[in-house]
Amino acid sequence: MENKRQHLQMIQDVITRMASNSFLIKGWAVTGLGALFALWIKENNYQILYLILAVSLIFWGYDAYYLWLEHRYRDLYEEVAKLPENQIDFSMETSNPKKEKVTCVAITTPILFSTYGLITFATFILLFINKK
Repeated sequence: MENKRQHLQMIQDVITRMASNSFLIKGWAVTGLGALFALWIKENNYQILYLILAVSLIFWGYDAYYLWLEHRYRDLYEEVAKLPENQIDFSMETSNPKKEKVTCVAITTPILFSTYGLITFATFILLFINKK
């Protein structure tokens, strides 16, 4: 059982790292987008809204990517947990054609959609208002 425990711990460490990366991205997004919105308010230049939109979409994509990777490693964890001890090979390969998850699923998770989606939507509204 020691090999299985070690393999599961390796996978859990990767899952923890992915969750930590996602948390860091959210922190950078709040800081960066907050600074850009402050700049937009100060300068009152609608072109800054395009930059806000681009930055928001980039952060959304990165956050979704780490969430997608985290889900893949969770699936690997479940598979390894079911394996008998003699089949533990310490593989960290996450590509399983039967359980491939589409990246779009990660992009539209409620937490990402409610944060980045609302920022993106609000930016579009502000762009529409400021164009007039």
